[in-house]
Amino acid sequence: MQYLLLTQLGDPVLRAKNKKLSVSEIRSNKIQKLIADMFYTVRKVHGVGLAAPQVGKNIQLAIIDIQETPTRPNLKPYPKKVIINPRIIEPTGTSTSAQQKTATDWEGCLSFNTIRGTVTRPNSITVEYLDEHGTKHTETVSGFPARVFQHEIDHLRGFVFIDRMKDMRTLMTLEEFINRIV
Repeated sequence: MQYLLLTQLGDPVLRAKNKKLSVSEIRSNKIQKLIADMFYTVRKVHGVGLAAPQVGKNIQLAIIDIQETPTRPNLKPYPKKVIINPRIIEPTGTSTSAQQKTATDWEGCLSFNTIRGTVTRPNSITVEYLDEHGTKHTETVSGFPARVFQHEIDHLRGFVFIDRMKDMRTLMTLEEFINRIV
């Protein structure tokens, strides 16, 4: 496996439109190698997710690999996921019979890893995606995994977490975050 260089904030690839993948493309050796390299890279940099634009590829592919990290030492592990051509069907609870519940938490990004800020997101979502075999899944996720899904899907839509921040006064350096929050 190969460590992939991470694109940094300001690189147009992070804001570009990303191409959907066909099942035959998903099953290709090229995409399978990219998936393996993305998992290798996210582990090396202590991340919990990585989207293809963050490694210079404008395709709708992201991986999720939630394990404990130095800045989130108490994370409950979550099964590794490959999400391709994802679509949030709806935040759970948006029907007329229930009120949407949101959560505000700290986020960071491997493409500008020296800052953190708070983002409010739905606490639970239903998402539809293809896996690394091209198999379609519909899944409801909540808590921290739902946050990671939304963060990575944002990357596939050309957004970064600072676009979702409501209070820019929470923006801080990683050093301050470690000293004050962790």
